[in-house]
Amino acid sequence: MRLLGKITLGILCGVVLTTAACASDYPSSGTDIPAGSALLEGSLIGETVGWNGQRDKGRKAAFDGDIYTYYDPSARSSEDAYCGVDLGAPYVLSKVVIMPRENWLDRFKGASIQGSNDMEEWETLWVSGHSAREWDWQEITDFDENTGYQYYRYWNGVEHGDVAEVELYGYPLGTAIAGPVKLTGEVIGEETGWDGSAGTGAAAAFDGDRYTYYDPTTRAADYAYAGIALDSPQVLSKVRIFPRENWTARFRGASIQGSDDMKNWVTLWTSTEEAEAWEWQTITDFEDNRGYQYYRYWNGVEHGDVAELEFYGVSAEGYVPPTMAELSTPVSEMKVSFDYNGGEGTSDPMTVTFGGTYGALPGPSEPDTLFEGWFTARTGGQQVTAEMKVTHLGDHVLYAHWHTTEPVQTEEVPDETEPTSAETEPAPADETQEQEDGIRLVPIVCIAVSVVAIACAAAVLLKHRDRDE
Repeated sequence: MRLLGKITLGILCGVVLTTAACASDYPSSGTDIPAGSALLEGSLIGETVGWNGQRDKGRKAAFDGDIYTYYDPSARSSEDAYCGVDLGAPYVLSKVVIMPRENWLDRFKGASIQGSNDMEEWETLWVSGHSAREWDWQEITDFDENTGYQYYRYWNGVEHGDVAEVELYGYPLGTAIAGPVKLTGEVIGEETGWDGSAGTGAAAAFDGDRYTYYDPTTRAADYAYAGIALDSPQVLSKVRIFPRENWTARFRGASIQGSDDMKNWVTLWTSTEEAEAWEWQTITDFEDNRGYQYYRYWNGVEHGDVAELEFYGVSAEGYVPPTMAELSTPVSEMKVSFDYNGGEGTSDPMTVTFGGTYGALPGPSEPDTLFEGWFTARTGGQQVTAEMKVTHLGDHVLYAHWHTTEPVQTEEVPDETEPTSAETEPAPADETQEQEDGIRLVPIVCIAVSVVAIACAAAVLLKHRDRDE
């Protein structure tokens, strides 16, 4: 009996360790969420099945919190080969966090985040110009055409678009974070570039085309620059620079300068090295950043080629550096409704504010010891208490849960407010219930732990048998 107990204990330990190793929740990156933003969840869109018709390689795998499962498209660079979310209303992105597929880091090249309001016309907000340098979370905070969309997708138009995890963060359109805007003005600098070409003059750095470029007439001359003249002084918050293709070495010595008269220029930032890749270079740390009416890109070391320039900032009039709290405007109030989930009680909706607490929550119509509390889903979900902060953006429903000592009849109504991990389409008839619920493939590490546990148990058994002999 003592031997049997030891063997049983060994097996149980293996099961416990296996369960711990396999446990995961969405989101799983643990990234810092930008002020005023929240995790964006919605109904999944894209391919329900992946490569060779495998359901566990479909869109759900990219939103399950498990970095060992992955979405594997049915085809390479196909317009329909993507995974994404329908948010139900337009949201503006503030951050995207991506985990590439393990051992396939080269397939991160060409990966893109796209937005749409009709699922027909897609705008590219970001695209990766290189393979992932390591198997780790990739964080993106700079986006093009970031005007707010209802649908977002992860798609690759270059490589096979495998991805392990995708996390989207943002805020509702119309409650945007107050702060810097893209600065526009008259182009200043050389009208023509190298060899007198008008196509390589300063205007090419502001045409939105990364394949065109400003190519100075000479190297390191004071007049050889591209810039903009603003209507009034602006304080810079960010500058985005796209180097010239195949000439990333000429990013060394690049500088951003400001002036009040286009004669005396103050250097706010200088690059001390080449660009690592042909992609956007983002600068947010500046010296002498008091606000100027004229800004330019100039190189005093290398030939100052550049493909694209974008300046962002705020008015210098009465400028005081904002606090983090001031950088975001309060999100509009949201309505919370209560579903008694088959139990006794009715309650009117109440209003809450993002970042505040829920406050007093209703209970059953009469004291009821079977009432467990309010949860974010009809079954499962997270319990919500009066002291809990509101992190869900938009109107939402809380569901009553009840102890099961006395069965409570509940309606089998699809929950339209389920988070991203919920599927919106039924599984084929030959799929198991476990697949419908999103049970994922067990990672290799989980199997290994179980094997070790069983091996330990077998070793104990052999040891005792030898001793008995």
